[in-house]
Amino acid sequence: MTALVAVPVTLVAAHWTRRGTERAADAAMVAGLGQSEAAVRAARLQGRTGREHALESDRRAACTEFLRAADLLVRTVRELPASPFEARREALDRRVTALIEARAGIAVLGPADVSSRAQDVLKQCMRLERLALRRAVLRSAVDALERHWCRRCNPEVCEDPHHGAAFVAWDLLAGWARLEDEERWEKLDFLEWLLEESRAFTADEVGQILQVADSVAHWDELMGGLVRDPLLERFHAVRDEFADAARGSLTTTAS
Repeated sequence: MTALVAVPVTLVAAHWTRRGTERAADAAMVAGLGQSEAAVRAARLQGRTGREHALESDRRAACTEFLRAADLLVRTVRELPASPFEARREALDRRVTALIEARAGIAVLGPADVSSRAQDVLKQCMRLERLALRRAVLRSAVDALERHWCRRCNPEVCEDPHHGAAFVAWDLLAGWARLEDEERWEKLDFLEWLLEESRAFTADEVGQILQVADSVAHWDELMGGLVRDPLLERFHAVRDEFADAARGSLTTTAS
C-alpha cells in the first residue's frame, strides 16, 4: 500500500515541477517579447530622431547656401560698374545659375513658409539681374563723369570746357527721366556731345550710354542715389524676411 501511494506522489511532484518549468519559460518568453517590443520602439524613435536631425541639418545647409548665392549675386551687381563691359554678362550669369540651383534645394526640403520666402528673394534677385547690365553702364558713366569734374574748384563755375562738359552731362543724366519724351529726344544729341567733350569715355562707351538713355524705364532704380538705393533696399527687405523664416523653422524643428 505504501508503495502504491508513493507512485502517485512522485507523479504529482513531477507534474508540478514540469508545470513550474513551463510557467517560468512562458514568463521568460513574455519578458523577452516585451524587451523586443521596447527595443523596436526605441530603435524606431532613434531612427525618427536621426532623420529629423538629418533633415534639419540639410535644411540649414540649403538655407545657408541660398543666402550665400543671393549675397554673391548682389555683390556682383554692385561690382559690375567697375568690371570690363565684356565680362559683365558672364559674371552675372554665373551668379544667377548658382542662385537658381540653391533655390531648388529649398524647394525640395521645405518647409512651405521658408520656400515661399525664398521665392520672394529669387524674384527680387531676378529683377536685379534684368536691370544689372543697364545699371552698370549708367552707374559706371556717372562715376566716370564725377572723376572728370574740376578738382580745384566748384564744378559749376569751372571754366575748363572738359570739366564743365562732364558736370553738365552728369546733371543731365541725373534728371533724364524727368524730361518729357520730346525733350529727351531733342537733347540726345546734346548728351552725346557732352559725353564726348568730357573726354571721360571711348566711342564705344558713349554708344553704350546712349543706348541705355534711349529708354527711361526704371531709371531711378538704375541710378540709385547717394543716400538710398531702392532696388537694393527691396532685396535686403525680402532677404531679411527669408532669414527670419528660416531661423524660425529650424528653431521649431529643434524643439
